[in-house]
Amino acid sequence: MRISTSPLTGHSTATPIAALLGLGMLLVIGGCGTGPVKPDHIPDLAPLTITVNYHGQPVDGASVLMAPTSGQFSAAGTTDRAGRAVMKTDATYDGVVPGEYRVSVTKVETPDVDIGATPDDPAQYAEWVKKQESLVVETKHLIPERYASFGTSELSVTVDQGTPADVTLELTP
Repeated sequence: MRISTSPLTGHSTATPIAALLGLGMLLVIGGCGTGPVKPDHIPDLAPLTITVNYHGQPVDGASVLMAPTSGQFSAAGTTDRAGRAVMKTDATYDGVVPGEYRVSVTKVETPDVDIGATPDDPAQYAEWVKKQESLVVETKHLIPERYASFGTSELSVTVDQGTPADVTLELTP
């Protein structure tokens, strides 16, 4: 391969073959942005997007969890500004194993608590750890707390194999 520098611009003037080889390597190394490869032990996945609304408005930053009623593969996602969560099996692989799921939705606000930097002195560090362990932080639920539990949310989703599914969950007070 021959790479030279243009006397006018100082930029490399690699041959077209080198450019094509470089592009091919980027595609192989980059994986084309498809995300992690699903292991063989996970069945085929069906695309699923869940939209969460509360008081008729999309909920941004909510955690959506799905627990299978039978089976072993859970799914999770976090809603965006439009209230949409792209569900991922084992919180990693795009899509959901077809089946029936119980659903929980949580959005909480936890106040920032500053207990100072970690001290270098061992005695001060021991006191710092005690202070940290005794700390009680109030968590405020921004949607009704009953949706945070599979047992009380009364939310469920059935996912069929095939075309992508969009499900909307309308939460009530």
